[in-house]
Amino acid sequence: MPRGSRIIFFDVGNVLIDDDPFLCEAFRLIHRAMPTESPRSRMDRFLGDVDRALRSHGHLAVERMGNRCLRKQWPRVRKGIHQELARQWWRLARGIPGAFEVVKTLHEHFRLGIIANQPPQALDFLERQGLLSLFDVVILDSQYPASKPGTAIYRIALEEARVDPPESLMLGDRLDNDIIPARRAGMRAVLLWLNSTEKAWKPLDHWGQTMHPILERLPAPRWDKIPPQERPLAMARGWAELEAALEIAWEAEL
Repeated sequence: MPRGSRIIFFDVGNVLIDDDPFLCEAFRLIHRAMPTESPRSRMDRFLGDVDRALRSHGHLAVERMGNRCLRKQWPRVRKGIHQELARQWWRLARGIPGAFEVVKTLHEHFRLGIIANQPPQALDFLERQGLLSLFDVVILDSQYPASKPGTAIYRIALEEARVDPPESLMLGDRLDNDIIPARRAGMRAVLLWLNSTEKAWKPLDHWGQTMHPILERLPAPRWDKIPPQERPLAMARGWAELEAALEIAWEAEL
């Protein structure tokens, strides 16, 4: 089947590049910044708080923990964490197993694009992975005057792709950043949930090994409280389910 006019946009974090190492490092930096005399700094309590924050707040868990543990100091520490994660970016970045094969297969049938909140080095990383050349349109918030979860970055991508919203589809792991704004922009959307086992990260340091069991227990996102018009049209719990999920989403009425 030749490539048509339809386009599938990919998120990067937890779709093409694993977010788990960055997440673990952010929590480590929060714990390191806490006063040692604080009861919350006790490791068993801190890990319990992280577990609950991830379950209740998902990708906003870092902000939740920062506010709870550091209070007025959090804005200053948050800035330092962003700088430290940027400094460690290449050490922490790792590709998602199976992504190359999936992208290559989809490239035979669809135009492909990227819409992501990522630093410029993400493009260098994807190029080294042999992925970047497979994408026709690449929109990063670090290179455009818009970012997720705003819909403006999605409209920019649609304009760059010269495609009507119903002929486009967003594939991402986050309801707040990927699915909801894409649907608000009139696009189709599929939620991709790769659990930590499928992402196959095996941390070697003690902190990562301590945090990893928490990530393994995380449930997939729920959208029962989201209006129907903003929900994903389908969900894939792993690469093996993606083809069927895409078919459902393309056939759905908008």
